[in-house]
Amino acid sequence: MKRVFIISIICLSSCIEPYEVEVKDTQKALVIDASLTNLPGRQFVKLEYSFSLLETEPEMASGALVNVVDDLGNNVLFSEVSPGYYMPDSSFVGLVGRKYQLSVQTFDGNEYLSEFEELLEPANIKEIYGRFLSLRSETSDGFDVGVQFLVDIDQVDQENHNYRFEYTEDYEILLPYGSMLEFNPTTRLIDRRNPPLSLCYFKQESQGLIIATAGGQTNGNIREFPLIFIAENQRELIGKYSLTIRPYRISNAAYQYYSDLKENNESAGSFFDRQKGALIGNIRNINDPTAPVLGYFEVAGVSEDYKIFDAGTWQDDGYYPDLFLESCNMRLDTVRTADILAGNFDFNNMYIYNFAPTEAIIVPLGYNVLTLLVPEICGDCRYYGSLKKPAFWD
Repeated sequence: MKRVFIISIICLSSCIEPYEVEVKDTQKALVIDASLTNLPGRQFVKLEYSFSLLETEPEMASGALVNVVDDLGNNVLFSEVSPGYYMPDSSFVGLVGRKYQLSVQTFDGNEYLSEFEELLEPANIKEIYGRFLSLRSETSDGFDVGVQFLVDIDQVDQENHNYRFEYTEDYEILLPYGSMLEFNPTTRLIDRRNPPLSLCYFKQESQGLIIATAGGQTNGNIREFPLIFIAENQRELIGKYSLTIRPYRISNAAYQYYSDLKENNESAGSFFDRQKGALIGNIRNINDPTAPVLGYFEVAGVSEDYKIFDAGTWQDDGYYPDLFLESCNMRLDTVRTADILAGNFDFNNMYIYNFAPTEAIIVPLGYNVLTLLVPEICGDCRYYGSLKKPAFWD
């Protein structure tokens, strides 16, 4: 079966001509994303099949038999915890110096084996720090002002100074009009919230592929490696901010694989780009050595450290992050408290911030108290994060 696409090609003379491209059915290949480390909870195997441009979601490879064996013959079973996603017992971790091989037998009878990969000693994280500076903008002709977070890594031996980085951000969400009060329809009273909805916490993991090597340096150390830049119009540094860093110490072959993968993904994608060959990983199909297998079995020594930065850390340097949701100043509303207590007021995603400062206005019928209302995005920090404070937070 063939499918025909119409592609418009822009000519140098500004003409636009349709070009018909026949796309044949793509060959389905197994994609293996697998990781084994020395840290608990970070061992997994993800199996899915490649899919064509006409499809939107991959088919997960469920029902596979997944094992990892070490160079001493010890075997560990990875159980399927969700479609196509396999994990071992939570107590299992890799051991530094031991070599491991991945074995996958899919439901259709194909068997896949990786090469044996050694788990290298984790790196030493020397320092995590931030530096206030301006960088040339990627979206405009000007500069972006913000904080660049960097890490220093010390070598642990004389070989394999290659790293893949992951990081986790935890930070406070501070709302200027977080709700302090709430209406109880049962008692028909306005109660004080405990806690108020002004302070929440947000967690996000790094995205994309971040790799580094010190192979060309004499001492093997990595200095001032940039991980993430936070501009002053972003919300992360309004309050307290924590950055957790995990450098995965990987083999030379793994680094080369990720480097090629990164180059492929960051290609401009034009017709005039140099066409790159298929990425060859460390996994092969035992039944059919010519069948393509995508992905990599990564075995890595991982260290982990974090640093918490207080709000205003770079204020003396001139860094003033924009106030989060300044527009809330113009979105305050008031309602007669008597109408709320009578139960005939529809909040409609509005939250009670507090009583109005001029709350006592004497009228012939008594006190007409006003209550301040704010929309959900200004009054409920749970819209952005969680009230639960991270375990390591001060």
